[in-house]
Amino acid sequence: MICAMQPVFSSESIKALDRESERLGVDRLLLMESAARGGAEYLQRTLGRPLRRYVFAVCGKGGNGGDALGIARWLGLWGAEVLAVVLGEPSGAAASQANAFAASFPGRLFQVRSSRDLEKFRDALARADLVIDGLLGVGIKGAARGLAAKAIELVNESLGLVVAVDIPSGLDADSGEIPGPAVEADITLAMGALKPCHLLPPAARHCGEVEVIDVAYPQPAWDAVQPVAEVISEAFCAAALPYRDPFGHKGTFGKVLVVGGSVGMAGAAALAAEAAYRAGAGLVHLACPAPLYPVLEGSLTEVLVHPFPATRSGIFSKNAVKGILKLAAGMDVVICGPGLGRGPGPTAIVEALLGEAPKLLLDADGLNALAGRAELLRKAGGDVIVTPHPGEFVRLGGGTVEEVVAHKIERARAAATEWDVVVVLKAPPTAIATPNGDVYLNVGGNTALAHGGSGDVLAGLIGGIWAGGAEALEAACVGVYVHGRVSEELSAGAAQRSILPGDLLGLIPETIRRLESSF
Repeated sequence: MICAMQPVFSSESIKALDRESERLGVDRLLLMESAARGGAEYLQRTLGRPLRRYVFAVCGKGGNGGDALGIARWLGLWGAEVLAVVLGEPSGAAASQANAFAASFPGRLFQVRSSRDLEKFRDALARADLVIDGLLGVGIKGAARGLAAKAIELVNESLGLVVAVDIPSGLDADSGEIPGPAVEADITLAMGALKPCHLLPPAARHCGEVEVIDVAYPQPAWDAVQPVAEVISEAFCAAALPYRDPFGHKGTFGKVLVVGGSVGMAGAAALAAEAAYRAGAGLVHLACPAPLYPVLEGSLTEVLVHPFPATRSGIFSKNAVKGILKLAAGMDVVICGPGLGRGPGPTAIVEALLGEAPKLLLDADGLNALAGRAELLRKAGGDVIVTPHPGEFVRLGGGTVEEVVAHKIERARAAATEWDVVVVLKAPPTAIATPNGDVYLNVGGNTALAHGGSGDVLAGLIGGIWAGGAEALEAACVGVYVHGRVSEELSAGAAQRSILPGDLLGLIPETIRRLESSF
């Protein structure tokens, strides 16, 4: 399936793109000028024309600084009052941009070589309506130091609108890490393509509004370079929805078994079961500990509820394993984990399902049962999707939550490859990784999903779509996309903080209908 998605490029990929374009005969200055013109046009559209503002560009001596000088020059030609400082001596294409700026605005370009020189511009920078940050680009690793760090400090003191060229100076382009002083931008002009820092927290918080600016790279250069991830599109999800046979029946659209629930967490299993129905499953069964049966049987009108032996504390006992396996044998997809609880019984159930279920989705306590034993996933008898939040991921694969969040693309890819499963690493943005190394990001959704139980809804959504005939990757992408879109739709008329996981269920049908009609 080919449906255009927005690529995300690493710093090395962008460098390769530049080199390949030059090899094909496109001069670096032409690329820089196309980026500068595109960035200036975006600002002109956004801020109004004529742009009669005081614009101050703070530039490094490399390509990032050249882009910033080009943007400032175009804004000046369109009516802005412009001033620029360059830290050091510009080189290469940036030198050509400096010459062009100086020729267009004599006496408005200054080179600074010390903190004392830079300090002279503090007041002028503070008064600027628009500050263009072109200090450090994607090639910089580690914390900004010396004159660059001082310049970052001054930019952050400005009261004007701060626009970062490509990435806010001081960030690591390839992760969500903030290694040292970093510009806090209101707008970031991502040149050519998104980079990981634009999407991964905490760095993404420094980027403000991110706008991708077209750069005149030739198509063969794009074709020669691989992105590190792609952002899921509506078109992809619409095409990935499983076909709905108009002559189908409840047996046609897949059977889902939810294995979960424990005393105190019955709601988690109920949310997952109803979400699977809302996603299109023809039949949904729920295996629960016997003490929960009266509650779930009475509240879930459409779901077939099955009680199994439980311990005194209200979780599954080991005696439930045989019966659950027998029930699972007739299912297309098994979702194990929502509200499952922890103990010998739940652990035995997870291990047994890994060996028997043809399609198994593990969530919540279904994953916690494998803490420190993720290698068991490779021994699964069928296809597996795992849906951890960062804390559950750490329990499975090690590291720290902060490191996983900042390096989500790499960690999700490595885990999916090592464990031979589809990984849905939750929390914004959600990363979906496949065993062959592909990574997809969903940037939708909001804090309406930051309530206990929303992950159970997601598990049910993915399981229901998977049972309907989608491939594992497609089910994961569509489920995550719909989950996020529902939260956005609900938030249009209600406070995010006040939306409950159960509220998501009612809007799933309308959100999926829109996907169906868009394809």
